[in-house]
Amino acid sequence: MDRLTPDLASDEIGPAAPDGRALSDSTRFPFPRRGSLGLVILTLAMPGLELSACDSSNATSNSAGMGPTVTLASGQNAPSGIAVDANNIYWTNNGTNGSADGTVMKVALGGGAPVTLASGQNGPWGIAVDANNVYWTDNGDLYSANGTVMEVALAGGTPVTLASGQSPWGIAVDAANVYWATWTNTGAVMEVALAGGAPATLASGQNSPLVVAVDGNNVYWTDDGSGAVMEVALAGGTAVILASGQSNPDAIAIDTTSVRWTDSSAGTVMEVALAGGNPSTLASGQLAPAGIAVDADYVYWTDNGSNGSGNGTVMKVALAGGAPITLASGQNVPNAIAVDATSVYWTNSGDNTIRKVGK
Repeated sequence: MDRLTPDLASDEIGPAAPDGRALSDSTRFPFPRRGSLGLVILTLAMPGLELSACDSSNATSNSAGMGPTVTLASGQNAPSGIAVDANNIYWTNNGTNGSADGTVMKVALGGGAPVTLASGQNGPWGIAVDANNVYWTDNGDLYSANGTVMEVALAGGTPVTLASGQSPWGIAVDAANVYWATWTNTGAVMEVALAGGAPATLASGQNSPLVVAVDGNNVYWTDDGSGAVMEVALAGGTAVILASGQSNPDAIAIDTTSVRWTDSSAGTVMEVALAGGNPSTLASGQLAPAGIAVDADYVYWTDNGSNGSGNGTVMKVALAGGAPITLASGQNVPNAIAVDATSVYWTNSGDNTIRKVGK
């Protein structure tokens, strides 16, 4: 079974969460949840729409009518996190439980053969990229604090360990540091300089911090165990609660005005101003919202759908609110998501593919 993969027959989802909750379908494991379903590709293109530079044989129909989805990579091993730059899509393959067979991958935006940047990893999950390197968290043996924070050059080479002895999950990077969350019930938000050195603790005593984001002033994260969205100054100090009373805040995305997050148990996409205030709901009635991204006009998210049912979706809603729009339907456990100027990219952990669709 894949690492932390839902058993589709029993509906169990691996071990207990660090706060002691049983991880069943009703208390969803923070994305990504993984399955082992087969992949069927429909070679159907919509009239009048182009598939960029990708092979049209990798296009599937999109019942929402927004354009075809394109398979950039298939046959992956529990794809998890995803990131994009001007040339490539990068993702982590979490691998199989008990085996250090995880990988860090990339493929050109226009498609082609995927390239392995790092292999032999033990549970790679979160991923981030800058102008020089790819960074990721290697979970290790869950809660055993034997995970690592890693980097490798964009062109590949020998991976470098930036921090060890961690239980790392989400990751973010800026011009000076790499930041990550340690997903335990006595978790912390950490940083280490891009050049390496001793990791520093920005916030301790957190309850299962999961996904992190960073801007020029603060680090932001979802505190899954306490149901809060948090921030702390880059220089450290007292962590500030931006939103509380959430069910299971999962992924997080920021822009110059707001923090947005998905709440998988409540089925909502939420936002709050960077300065704090009352949270507002951007979308409700979702099955299991997971990854989230934002651009100048829209908030984008993946919805895992019902466990193993292949009814996941990729969605967007205007920053000002309104009716959510379906960009892709019939997806098999879509999880992490990234956007650029033209397209939306995501990992499908249910069928082990990397997909994209036009905005």
